Amino acid sequence: MQIVYLAPSPGSQTRRVGDALRALGHLITESSPSAPPIPALAAADAVIVASDGAAGTDTCREVRRATGAPLLVLTSRRDEVDTITDLAVGADDVVTLPVSAREIDARLRAILRRTRPAGTGCSADCGAHASPGSEIVVEPSGLRIDARRQSVTRDGESIPLTATEFRLLLALAERRGVPQSRESLLALAWGHGFHGKSRIVDNAVQRLRGKIDTPSWRHVHSVRGFGYVLR
Repeated sequence: MQIVYLAPSPGSQTRRVGDALRALGHLITESSPSAPPIPALAAADAVIVASDGAAGTDTCREVRRATGAPLLVLTSRRDEVDTITDLAVGADDVVTLPVSAREIDARLRAILRRTRPAGTGCSADCGAHASPGSEIVVEPSGLRIDARRQSVTRDGESIPLTATEFRLLLALAERRGVPQSRESLLALAWGHGFHGKSRIVDNAVQRLRGKIDTPSWRHVHSVRGFGYVLR
């Protein structure tokens, strides 16, 4: 998973969390809670906030405005009021330090399983909304979208996408030729509980085009004043 880890000047304990998550194979972007990286948040599979009190609550609010990804709060103190407040403003889980990276990993995957739409077969490995056992081939570009494995390939070469990019591509591919509104794509790729601005869709489409388009074929086309369609 691509995880944004927001922690104040990392001490030994918070530093160990980031390093341990990397050791489990996650891609970690570290930043200060006072200046969350909005582009990274929009593309993240999950977000971890290591902060206490009002500052942590404010960070949770800002994160939730930028992304619908699973949001886990790490706190160094047991305070029921802080926990309730963090959950009320958008956190999916609150965990008291010390905690192992494996438990954090398990909690994030559990959130992904709970928050995917009913009837989907996505794996907790990336949280994509997919139908098991299906593959979509986009001709004539040869792009292959494997919903079960949640992978995208062309001519046998893997095209690495974030979980959000995969969900966005799958949503468009399953409705190929039918224009989709930005609001619809927000719900399909970010989840119905996400309340971010539709501009996030534009940014994600731009990133997706850079990864899947070829000199001879553009997959995702703009529908002026409405949204996007996959050709």
